[in-house]
Amino acid sequence: MTPSKPYNLVARILHWAIALLIFWAIGLGLIAEKMPNSPDKIELFVLHKSAGFTVLVLAVIRLFWRLMHPPAPLGLPPRQEKMAAVGHWGLYLLMLAVPFSGWLLNSTAGYPFAWFNLISIPYIPGLEGESRELYSSLHIYLFYGIALMVAGHVAMLVVHKFVDGINLLPRMLPGKVFFGVNALIITLAVLLGFTFYRAETAIPESTDSPQAIGQLPAGAGVDSNQSLIESESPLWQLVAIPDNFKFTNSYAGQPFVGAIREFTPKIYFDPTNPADGVIDVTIKTQSITTNNKDWDRTIKGGQWFSTDAYPRAHYISRNIHAEGGKFVANGELTLKGITKPITVTFEWQNDNGNAKFVGSASIDRREFEIGSGSWATNDSVAYEVVLDIDLQLKR
Repeated sequence: MTPSKPYNLVARILHWAIALLIFWAIGLGLIAEKMPNSPDKIELFVLHKSAGFTVLVLAVIRLFWRLMHPPAPLGLPPRQEKMAAVGHWGLYLLMLAVPFSGWLLNSTAGYPFAWFNLISIPYIPGLEGESRELYSSLHIYLFYGIALMVAGHVAMLVVHKFVDGINLLPRMLPGKVFFGVNALIITLAVLLGFTFYRAETAIPESTDSPQAIGQLPAGAGVDSNQSLIESESPLWQLVAIPDNFKFTNSYAGQPFVGAIREFTPKIYFDPTNPADGVIDVTIKTQSITTNNKDWDRTIKGGQWFSTDAYPRAHYISRNIHAEGGKFVANGELTLKGITKPITVTFEWQNDNGNAKFVGSASIDRREFEIGSGSWATNDSVAYEVVLDIDLQLKR
C-alpha cells in the first residue's frame, strides 16, 4: 500500500481541533434543541455557539495556513486529485458558512453572547427583528451540507485505501494510527458525554400555570387598592410612541433590551406641588417582549409571567417628592399576584400643555417569582431588571 506524505503539525492540529468542535457543536445543538427552556438549555446553547464561533476562527486560520503551506499531492491519478481538491475546498467553505450562519441567526434576536462565558461576541448589527425562520433554515440546510461533505470525506478515505491502495489517514493523524484514532474517539466521547449529562440532569420547565392550578379569575393579580384617584393636579395622558417603556436584563451574562408594548399611564402631576401627585399605570403582561419569539413564548408560562392567570400588572404611587433636582415616586407594584414597594426616579419637563416624563427603576425578578423553579437560583437570566421609561405626555 502506497504511503502518503503527512501534513505538517500545525495543519494536523487545526484539522482535528475543528473536527472535534464540529461534532461537539452538532451534539450540543441537537440535544439542546429538544430540551425545555431552562438554565441548562441556556448553558448548552452558549457552549454550542462558542464551539461554532471557535470553528469559524480556526477555519479562517486553517485556510490561510493551507494557502501559505500547500500540502503534498495525495498520490492519486490527476482527475481524482482535482476532485479531492474540490471536496477539500467545499469543506473549507462550509466550515466558514455553517458557524457564520449561526452568528447571523443569533443576531436576529439582537443578543450578544459570551464565548465560553469569557469574552463578549457582539451580534451583527442590522439583523435585529429580521426573520429568524429564514436564518434558522439557512443554518439547518448548511448543517446538512457539511454533514454530507464529512460523510463523503470519510467514505473517500475508505475508497482510496481499499480501491486505490493509498492510505491517506496516517498523513493527518496526530501520531500512530491506533493512538491517534483512539485519542480522538475518547476526546469526542468525553465532550458528548458531558453534553448528555447536562441534558439528563436538567430540570424541565413546568408548564403548569397558577390559572390551571388554582383556577384564579382572569383579573387576578391586579392591585386590589385601585380606587378613584383624588388629586387636584392636572391629568397627563400618553402620546403613543413605540417602545417608550423598556427594560434591560442579561442573558447568559450579556445584556439585552426588551419592551412593554401595551400599558396605560394616568399621571396626575404638578411639578410645583409633587406631594399631590399620583402615578397610576396598568400594564398588559402579554405585551411584555424580549424581542425574541422563542423567549416570548416561554415568559408567558407559569414559571415566568403566567399571563393567562395574571393578564395585568399595576403600579400606583401617591408618595412623590423632589430630591436632588429630580422627583422620586415611592409606590407599589403588583405583579403576578405579588405586591412589593418600588421606587421610580424621574425627571419632568413641561412645555405649553405637553410634558416629558423620563424615569427609571430597578426590580429583583425573584421578589415577584418571575423565573421560578430552577430559574430562581440561577442567574443565566439576571435577577436585576432595570426599567427605563420615556413618556411623551399631553395635558
